[in-house]
Amino acid sequence: MKKTLKFAIMAVAALAAVACNGSSDSDELSSQEEALKAAVTEYVPNVIYEIYGNLADNTAALYESLAYLKEKGVNSLTQTDIDKVCTKFLNARTWWEQSEAFLFGAATAYGIDPHIDSWPLDKDKLAKELSNATVIADLEAEGAGAVDEVGVANLGFHGIEFILFRDGANRTVSALKGNETDEAFASYSVSGADELIFATAVAEDLRNYCWELQCAWDPNAPSDRVEYVEDELELNTTLDSGLTYGENLLASGTAGSTFSSWQRAVSTILVGGCSNICSEVANSKIASAYTGDDTDYIESPYSKKSYEDFANNIRSIVFSLYGSEGASEPSSKCIYSVLKKYNYSGLSDLQSSLDAALNSLIKCITSGVAFVDDPDAACAGAAIDAINALDDELNKAADFVETL
Repeated sequence: MKKTLKFAIMAVAALAAVACNGSSDSDELSSQEEALKAAVTEYVPNVIYEIYGNLADNTAALYESLAYLKEKGVNSLTQTDIDKVCTKFLNARTWWEQSEAFLFGAATAYGIDPHIDSWPLDKDKLAKELSNATVIADLEAEGAGAVDEVGVANLGFHGIEFILFRDGANRTVSALKGNETDEAFASYSVSGADELIFATAVAEDLRNYCWELQCAWDPNAPSDRVEYVEDELELNTTLDSGLTYGENLLASGTAGSTFSSWQRAVSTILVGGCSNICSEVANSKIASAYTGDDTDYIESPYSKKSYEDFANNIRSIVFSLYGSEGASEPSSKCIYSVLKKYNYSGLSDLQSSLDAALNSLIKCITSGVAFVDDPDAACAGAAIDAINALDDELNKAADFVETL
């Protein structure tokens, strides 16, 4: 059975169990359930809240920096101004990529993932719209409220990336002081000033949706952000139960939660989160271009940070298993330690595959050749194999958790 189908069946079963029974917990949890509960109780705030909080903060900083560039004007910009914004972009980008082991929940339910992180760009439409004085005036006046005019394919991180980076380097002052020279813009006249208006509006939109992510998970998100997301943007922050996604996961096995048990909660983290991003990285993000099926399907081609993105996706799995953002070794209560405590026979295979997957991508990074420049490189093929092996081990671990 394919894991995607298996996970869908698991999710339906979990919802059905809650609907029929209200709760799968008895008055007393077993020692295994207590251990799984402790792992989830550590994971939710230390991984999800922490990373989404940093993502929200860093996308806000990116928007503010781009707004500063736009207001300063291209003729007054220095290369230092641009370099600082490029750094802020890469910082925000890192937090997003390190969140992709928990795309289950608000990122998927509210369509945030495709809205802020789709590629390739529709540069033909972008060129046409940015050469339209009415569109530019709307973006200038309305900011995020007008971004749909440039097409959904040009929003999010990669629309901004196109403005800030070219050929793996920060955009230059001289480039922004002139007109856009990308071949898709050959029939149009688009100034650097207009590009900054576009990038600022898209960055505001990106910030808004990352604030929604934080608020939809963390019940203790800053109150001003919650008010802005709910009242100004009229976006969702809770499930129908009134719980945030974090509260819902922390209430596993009780009435009102969509998770019927702590076993189901942890298997969702392993399959719906960690395994899901393994499959996407290996079989879509890398394989699409590596096999030649779609040579334009390359993430982060302008900054040439594809391999860094993929490595951060694997790090998000490490953090999920080890119990906290930035962890380099397992905590005493984390999912990995629960597997160890209950003598999971595949633990060493899980650890070795985790190491191998991350190391395969580090090898690609240190090769010095960007993915976009050589998508069928041997190291890319090796990374596909290593990440798929990790995917298999994560599914085996989830099967074990279901037996506890």
